[in-house]
Order: sequence, then C-alpha cells, then structure tokens
Amino acid sequence: MMTSNIKYDKHIDKFMFDVVNGHVKASKENHLLMKYLQEVLDKEEVYIESDTIQEAIDFIERYYPFKLLDWEKFIIAFIVGVYKDEKVNGMLIKSLVFDEFFILIGRGAGKNGFIECIILYLISKQKTYKYNVDLVATSQKQSKTSFMVIHDLIQDTKALAKRFKVTLELIGFKKTKSVFTYHTNNAKTKDGLRPGAIIFDEVHAYEDEENIKVFTSALGKVEFPRRFYLTTDGYVRGGFLDQLKEESKLILEGEIENSTMFPFICRIDELEEYKDEENWEKANPSINYFPHLKKEMQKELQKLEHRPQSKLEFLTKRMNYPLESAHTAVTSWENIKATNQTFPELKGVTAIGAIDYADTTDFAAVGLLFKKGDKLYFKHHTFINYKSLELNNYKVDIERAKAEGLVTIVKDETIRPSYLVDWFAEQARDYKIKMIASDLYRINYLRDEFEKSGYTNLEIARSGKKTHTMLEPIVEDLFAYKKIIYGDDLMMRWYTNNVYINRDNKGNITFDKIEPRLRKTDGFFCLLHALQFVDQLPKELKRRKPMKAIVV
Repeated sequence: MMTSNIKYDKHIDKFMFDVVNGHVKASKENHLLMKYLQEVLDKEEVYIESDTIQEAIDFIERYYPFKLLDWEKFIIAFIVGVYKDEKVNGMLIKSLVFDEFFILIGRGAGKNGFIECIILYLISKQKTYKYNVDLVATSQKQSKTSFMVIHDLIQDTKALAKRFKVTLELIGFKKTKSVFTYHTNNAKTKDGLRPGAIIFDEVHAYEDEENIKVFTSALGKVEFPRRFYLTTDGYVRGGFLDQLKEESKLILEGEIENSTMFPFICRIDELEEYKDEENWEKANPSINYFPHLKKEMQKELQKLEHRPQSKLEFLTKRMNYPLESAHTAVTSWENIKATNQTFPELKGVTAIGAIDYADTTDFAAVGLLFKKGDKLYFKHHTFINYKSLELNNYKVDIERAKAEGLVTIVKDETIRPSYLVDWFAEQARDYKIKMIASDLYRINYLRDEFEKSGYTNLEIARSGKKTHTMLEPIVEDLFAYKKIIYGDDLMMRWYTNNVYINRDNKGNITFDKIEPRLRKTDGFFCLLHALQFVDQLPKELKRRKPMKAIVV
C-alpha cells in the first residue's frame, strides 16, 4: 500500500534503504548503484509507474510457487516501471530508462527462477503486441532448462494453459502473439528474429562479443527492447564478462554518462571476506532466505583449505571473486580522482616530454611532466587513428575528451610522427622542454622526424620488469600522497584506472593492462617514460624564458 513517505516506489525504497543503511550487506558496486540510481530517478524527465510494478509482482507471485525477495522486486521495478518521455526524430515517445540489465550474482541465488518470472510477464502481462523473448545459452541443455520450467508451469496451471500455445520448441501467448523460444549461442546468423528482449545466460563463458551481436542486432523492431545478461563469474579473462564489469565500473564511477545499463553486481569486495559467512550476502542476496543453500556452503567452506580447486570454484562461483582477477590495481579510484587539481602557472617552466607510440593505427600519447615543490604535474594529449574508433567501442567518452582538447582524431592512414612533432612544437612556445623520452620500439621511427625539425634530444625510456620494479615505489607514493596532478583529464583517469600491478614470485612487477582490447593505457605509460627522467627537473619551480618553438 502506498504511503506518504515513499520517495520513489515502495519496492525501490525498501531495498535501497536496506543497502544504504547496512541492513543488507552489499558490494561496493551495489552501494555505488544506489547513489547512481537516486541521481537518475531524481531527473525531471524520469517517472515511475508503481501500479505497473505492483501488477507485475502480483502476477508473478500468483503463478509461481514462491514469494519474490526484496532484491528481485527491486530489479523488477526498474525492468517494468521506470520510464521517461523523449523526443526521437521530432516525435515524443515513451522509453525505458534502463533497457540493459547486467546481473552478476553468486551461484544458488535463484537467478534462473528470477528470469523465468520475467519472461512469463514480458510475453503476456506486459501486453505489448508480438513482444518475443529469446533465451540464449552456451549449450542446448542449459538453454532448454528455463524453457521447460515455464512450459511445465503453464501446462500444470489451468488459468495459464488456456491463454498460451505451448510446444517443446516455443511458448506463445495467444492474445499478444508474443513468443518465447531458446537458442544456443553458436549461431552465425539469426536472420528473421524479431525479439522484444534477449536474455543471455552465463555470459562468463563468452570469449568475445561476436555472438552477442548476432542476436542483439535484431532488437528495435518492437517497442521497449531489452537485453539481460545473467551470470556468475567464471574463468575466461578478457572476455565479454570482463567488458561488462569494466563498463559497469565506469558507469557507477561517473565516467560514462546517460547509460541505459543497470549493473547489479553482487560480490565480496576483498579476498579474505569469504571466510566470514556474514559477508556472503554481498555475493548472494538470497543466502539468508535459503537455509539449505547456506548449510551446503558452510560445508564447502570447511573443506576449502585442503582442496585448492574447490577454493577456486567457491571464490569464483559462490563469491564472484575469481582469483585470476585478484591482481592489485595500480592505485585506488579515490586516488585517481584526486589527480583532478588545478595546475599552477607553468609558463616558461622546464618540462620532461614523453611519448607512448606503440601502434601507428591506434593510440599515441604525448605529455609534459613538470615539478613544483613536492608535486608533479602531467599535461597530456592523445592522438587516435580514426580506424581504431571504427573497430572498437572504447568505454570512455571520446567526444567529451575531444571537446575538452584532450584528444585529436587523426583522419589519416597512420598517426605520422609529424603530428607528435607539431604538438611538441606548440608546447615549446610556452615551456622549456629539456628532453623527450620514448620507448625503444618507436624511437628510431620518431627520431628522423624530430631531427628534421631541429630537435635532437630524444632519450630512450626503458620498460619491463627491472624498470617497472624501480618505478613502483615512486608511483605508489605519488598517488598515495596526492602528489601527481593531471588536472581535469578524463583520459588520464581512464588510462590509470586500466592498469594493474602484476607481481611475480620474486617480487618483481610489471604494470600491465587489465583487459587487452577495450582498455587503453597509453597515457599512463607515457607518464612512466617521463618519470624515468624526473631527476633532471629542477628541484624548485623557477621561471625560465620559453624555449624557442621547433620549426616545422
């Protein structure tokens, strides 16, 4: 029953209140989600259809042999009842605020039962004509399991049986002509699909996005298209699941704006948390309602220390904390955000230049490193070859970066050295560039162009374990004590957030890229090149005459 103290909707408010106030133990991501959702729901154009939400919950609980849990009601509210009116091609249309749902939740939480409820609602009670739902899984057995649960429920329930047409291959709702069917994910094409919603089960097994795109390319033929990604964590690193986790992180941290994805990520935050069953609710919000599951997990816990493979399975599937991904971030997100400080006046100051230029058809980063007192200031710019943007959907706001002068899109076959020379020439009008550091891989390619322009002081920046191990304490201190300043540079924040410390059994480290394809680290490695020569900067900030511009 609606009451005067409800802010959004009673099902939204209840779970949100419990998470924020610690009545439900939740992951860091889900705490960030609550803050993010409040910002979204407070927007003027967003409205909530509480009657629709309640109708969906009542419908599900009428026919399914269980009561929905608070986290399930919470998500259902955003699936069926949160809308906005927006103009598309001059027409005002009603659209979903969230049309993509990523649910990462521990094994045993009931995610399959949850999505079966949603499927039944979408093809029938939603009342959208020909709103087909396709379930995609990695095997025929897996894809058919949920189908058969709904199939048997309809056949065993007289009130439903007369409204549906049911076979062993499809379930159709007679009134709306909506159909539910299932697939495996190995199809090369799905011509003829007309889905309203696509559900991908256990996406941890997907090595890339190719099969996802085969199915989702058919969306948009009916109103209110939706995508669902349901999964525990898994053992494929750098695959589609890691892309979803990365995109979710950027959404929740405010680096991607106006996203329509709803990321519900249930996991422990630190490795040692698995030992305390009070923390299990972070990974599995159903755990305290399922006593048999909890008892089974307690038995598993007792055996873990003597069974390494079981421990790996428990952490990956129960806690959503795969050991393979338990590497050390280069620094915290709070420390990265702290780089957003205003630069002092630096005109005429000595700087170390740096270049990271691995691939001429991809990204190239250039930068200048300054020192004032005990702080370092890094002014950066990125050149991106247009072909790289055509081939990849990087999870950073490139358009905003362009508008803020942080990025130049190069509409040329390659990022020629002259683009970099021109940038340094422009900077040399204001700063004294003592030298420019570049990695050995590209320095000979660059040297000719720089020397033609009268600039000969290029130095080799080293890489690899020896160099990175030497730099690690410097990098750690710079971020820990807020001594490295980027200014308001979203690209450098993104680059830094994409780096982790890979430590071998001898204690040596390398700074590595967390995910190989859609994360970029060029700006951070440009900074590392400059840091190797930081001792050549003056101890105190001294005004100098600007260096004569390089002639190009």
